[in-house]
Amino acid sequence: MKKLPLAFAALLVPAVLLADSVNVTFDAALTNGMGWAYSDKIKFGKEKGRYYASSQGAKIDSAQFDFNITSVLLRVSTTASCTRNLILTPAQVGAGAPAQSHEFTYIPKNAESDLVVAWDAMSQVRSFSIETTTGAQNLYFHSAVVSGEPIVEAPTNLQADDVSGTRFRLSWTNSANTVSNRVDVSRVVAHAMAGEILAEYDFAEFANPTASTTNRTDDFIAQYPAFAGSSLIYLPTNTSGKIQISTDSQKGYLVHSGFADCSEVSLLLSLKIPNDSQGKTFGIGYETEAGATNEVAAIPMSLEFKTNLVSLAGLPADAPIIFNTQGANSKRRVVVDYLAFVRGFGPAYAETNLVKTVFATGSEKTVKGLELNSAYVAQVTAFGAEGNMSPPSEPLAFETNSSGLPLTLRLR
Repeated sequence: MKKLPLAFAALLVPAVLLADSVNVTFDAALTNGMGWAYSDKIKFGKEKGRYYASSQGAKIDSAQFDFNITSVLLRVSTTASCTRNLILTPAQVGAGAPAQSHEFTYIPKNAESDLVVAWDAMSQVRSFSIETTTGAQNLYFHSAVVSGEPIVEAPTNLQADDVSGTRFRLSWTNSANTVSNRVDVSRVVAHAMAGEILAEYDFAEFANPTASTTNRTDDFIAQYPAFAGSSLIYLPTNTSGKIQISTDSQKGYLVHSGFADCSEVSLLLSLKIPNDSQGKTFGIGYETEAGATNEVAAIPMSLEFKTNLVSLAGLPADAPIIFNTQGANSKRRVVVDYLAFVRGFGPAYAETNLVKTVFATGSEKTVKGLELNSAYVAQVTAFGAEGNMSPPSEPLAFETNSSGLPLTLRLR
């Protein structure tokens, strides 16, 4: 990156110096006293300040600042043309934005250059790392100006009262730096799961009449005849209380008889591995008429139950559906909780549409103009004196009623 003209750099930095700004000088004794850290690949130059060695991986970690960083201006120089990639990465990023890297691929020789990186205050960047990844020339660091906006915390303790059919009063708690708030109210429309359940199996209900730790394949098939032909090992002592396919040393299969038409059929499957030493994938496939097995999906597993959705649209008619324990090592145990085949599956979801935005200068606000018998979600955002904004609060759900009156009237 070429040196920025001073006028251009001034446009990027001084605007945020009005809020919070810290000047840093890179030196051998770390006399800035701000908790910055240098890696062992950083060397000290006699008159140039600190610089990167030619090897890759040199790194500077900033201190943690008590404001949200919006820009970093670095003053650097080099004794030869520098094509090193210099990357600034946030070390702490809030939920409002993902981490991002900024690369400078060219720095001119024999002149001090100003490099500027900017972040949105909503990202809540409080510290960062400066790191080099490529290049062979030494890069000298002279100083940095870290600028930002005061931290405004999200409002807390949202409460709704005086709720009627068309209005409600919302109250909350602000942090010390808040001067005003924005209240956003969204209407919530719930959509139920769609689809026809063709077959459903909750294996927590499986009963092993002998309570034996030996293989219980026959008992299982007697209770669930659609799984005839399975090579399934049931261990009633497993910690989940659910069925378990396979042992530590052999592959296990669970085989379902299948369906005449799978064009719109989806599989819902909840399963996990019992410990980290197990193979971590579970295969879904089908058996061809020639007896071969074709895999259509490999499901990743973890130590917690997770419900997976697999489309079976490509399976031939009446093909047996095979659930197959896999793994790179010999440990292949899989614990299964729930399994269902659904035609025309559509998941349940809640649709939210923003319907009201109002502003307040205190810690409560009455919102009017809502619909009767409707579900809503409210969130509150805080603003500081400089106009900087907090993340939104946790959402608060409430429902309006049918009467339009917030109180029950007592007649005398």
